[in-house]
Amino acid sequence: MTGRIATVLGALALAGALGSGSAVAKVRTVPAGGLVRVGTVRCAASEACAVQPRPKLIGAKVAGKKVKARVLVPAFLGAGGKATVRLRFGAGALGRLAGHSAVFRVRVLVRGSGSQSTQVFRATLKRPAATPAKPGTGGGGNSGGSGPTREAPRSEPVTSESPPFARPLTAKTVESVSVKWYPRASWLGYVASGEGTVATGGASAVNSTVSPCPAQPGSGEGGGVSSGVSLPYEIDFTAAESWFDPASGVAAINGTGSVSFLYKAHTINLTGSDPEIQINGSSSQAVFRFSGSEGTPYPNQRVALLKLNPSGQPTQEGNAYTYNLMRGTLTPDGEKVLAGFYAAPTNNGFGCVSASFTVP
Repeated sequence: MTGRIATVLGALALAGALGSGSAVAKVRTVPAGGLVRVGTVRCAASEACAVQPRPKLIGAKVAGKKVKARVLVPAFLGAGGKATVRLRFGAGALGRLAGHSAVFRVRVLVRGSGSQSTQVFRATLKRPAATPAKPGTGGGGNSGGSGPTREAPRSEPVTSESPPFARPLTAKTVESVSVKWYPRASWLGYVASGEGTVATGGASAVNSTVSPCPAQPGSGEGGGVSSGVSLPYEIDFTAAESWFDPASGVAAINGTGSVSFLYKAHTINLTGSDPEIQINGSSSQAVFRFSGSEGTPYPNQRVALLKLNPSGQPTQEGNAYTYNLMRGTLTPDGEKVLAGFYAAPTNNGFGCVSASFTVP
């Protein structure tokens, strides 16, 4: 009897920690990135618990059509732990929700060793009506930067490739080269709704729940706060032959490998390879070789994708030089690679680049 009472009390404590979660909260606007908070689950202080959405994919009717979203919540919580429950909407769902609101009902099952409880969240969500793009802007109504839709403009090749970076006669070949790219967080989150980000050929992806490259306020880049979802925010490339000129401070820090962005349902198949990080004061940039197909057709071209800001860098320890988290913005040619969806001057932030090396 004592054990049964303890089990019942444990279940009541867990339910009390969770709360009812059944009331409809104020209307929330789903941001352009498609990720919105609907509530919080908590574990009882006495033990760890498993957390499971039931079901993982939910939907609501909007103007006679079903709009679906995926429920995101960590699978496990420590004793007394808590986690945010979020919904992720794909581009198609965002389009159908635009100009409407709907109530979405989320059920989350929380299990302890001898008890379980279900919390129900009811969230009223809306999206602003889509604004038609002006001819020639390439905006596609995507000012928030969540990513292209099926009707997106196509990637536009550059008329001429970026020229090779001239090596000064006084430059020295460097060692212990490291090249890391942290692409725009909202872009990574967008393609994660499809096949995602894939690193190959000497590049590797490092997953985390928050981007090491914090978003600039108002940039729409995302990644400033942990979403609880692990994404490949960091791409590491294999070192290639690189050089540094101590006399002028210019450098070419190069890598090999490829990173592909794939969302077949939205015809995105774009690959950037072999980065060249050109350190040259205010003219610093990151050059990639891009290729693409389907809705992102792009020939095998070298393109200056990012303008880099190396202000205040590098840091130096002995003969080791580090350029850490240089902020990147899409160049005019880089905007063409991304089909004009991330346009200057307010929406072309595209993450960061880090590079380091030692001079022998």
